[in-house]
Amino acid sequence: MQLEAVNAELLYERQEKAKREAELILANIELDFQNHEKEKRAAELTLANTELLFRNREKEDRANELALANHELVFQNQEKQDRADELAIANKELIYQNQEKQKRADELAIANKELIYQNQEKQKRADELAIANKELIYQNEEREKRAIADAKKDEFFNMVSHELKTPLTNIKAINQILAKSLNKADRSYRFIERSNQSVLRLERLIEDLLDVTKINTGEIDLNITEFFFTDILTQSIETVQQISTQHQITLENSVDIFYTGDQFRLERVIINLLNNAIKYSPDATQVKVSAFVESGQITVCVIDSGIGIAKEDIAQIFKRFFRVKKVAKQFNGVGLGLYIAAEIIKKHNGTFTIDSEPGVGSNFCFYLPIN
Repeated sequence: MQLEAVNAELLYERQEKAKREAELILANIELDFQNHEKEKRAAELTLANTELLFRNREKEDRANELALANHELVFQNQEKQDRADELAIANKELIYQNQEKQKRADELAIANKELIYQNQEKQKRADELAIANKELIYQNEEREKRAIADAKKDEFFNMVSHELKTPLTNIKAINQILAKSLNKADRSYRFIERSNQSVLRLERLIEDLLDVTKINTGEIDLNITEFFFTDILTQSIETVQQISTQHQITLENSVDIFYTGDQFRLERVIINLLNNAIKYSPDATQVKVSAFVESGQITVCVIDSGIGIAKEDIAQIFKRFFRVKKVAKQFNGVGLGLYIAAEIIKKHNGTFTIDSEPGVGSNFCFYLPIN
């Protein structure tokens, strides 16, 4: 029993071993299968890993390409921005140039208008010059006519003056004989005196006419001598004072120096100024004479409180035969005295000035440089 039990036990153990062997074989097959599967999985993993590596490399290549493309894109964008900036600058420059062109166009338009205006002005000036030239030709013709007329007039004055001298001298002589034969208390004596005054006026007029003709022909000569200047002041005042009882002529100061000039003609200048001062101040009673030396020249002024002279007439007062229209009919004269006086002073290298106000009076001054 025990043997059977042992055998049974052995058999059982064998069967169990056989099962274990079979299980081991199966397990080994399974293991081999699993190892084979593992190897397949390992091979697949290797392939997958290789594929993954390849894909990673592809991704890196793509990433690198994208990076390069991105750099290129950034560069291109930068270039575009630079171009855009350059275009903006070029556009501003173009706008500026257009503005400058417009300015130049405006300036050219203004310059063109100015040129047109200047051309018009030149044409106007040309027309004015043409008119002025015609006027000048006309004035020259008028001057020539006046010169011829003046020459004839001077010739006539010269002839008449010389013709009048002889009968006037005879009348003067007769008056002197009659004056000596009459008593001063006789009524006829006053007529002789008036006749003598008229003769003196005629003599002065004849002398003026002769001087005018000499001045116009350039033949007036000065009798240059040295004389005491105060003498011509006092003598001129005495001469005029004798024929004027209404006005008191006062010499405010004198010039106590010797002067070289034409004493007779300078006396005529002072007498003319004194006669005018008396004539044109009928309502006044005084005439002042002021004379002094200053700045290397003699100044002589004759001052009255008469009717005065308007400014527009002062500029013409020294012209030959000029007389102020407003007073020409009221006061006698031919308009030669101041013309001759101015020429005499000019011959002495002197000058005249006039300071006058209508209704207030006049101040005639002449200036003689001391030699």
